Amino acid sequence: MGLKENLKTLRKKNGITQQEIAEYLGIDTTSYGRIERGVRNLSADRLELIAKFYKVSVNNLLTDINEIEINTQKQDLENDFLLYLKQENQFLRNSIASKDKQLDFLIELNKEYKDSMNVKKNK
Repeated sequence: MGLKENLKTLRKKNGITQQEIAEYLGIDTTSYGRIERGVRNLSADRLELIAKFYKVSVNNLLTDINEIEINTQKQDLENDFLLYLKQENQFLRNSIASKDKQLDFLIELNKEYKDSMNVKKNK
């Protein structure tokens, strides 16, 4: 894929309209449409602005967008997995805390039982 295909793919993937990206670049929508169709060239400054907007490198914009999508998907999976691990960690901590409270309660109950048994023996 070339630049024009990459721009269109990224825009659609991110749910951005041509008008929104054109406003960001400070150009009219028609001019941006021409850039996506390959009729008009993009200045280096605006190319850098677009790269910053989509959080990709200029090189990624000029090369194969599939590489960007693969990296994005991999990062999404890693983020999802980290979130899952954090949630599991919190669940385990809560479970341990709950079990500790139960154990403390049973220990206290056992002490009270022993104390009451000692009182009965001494009578």
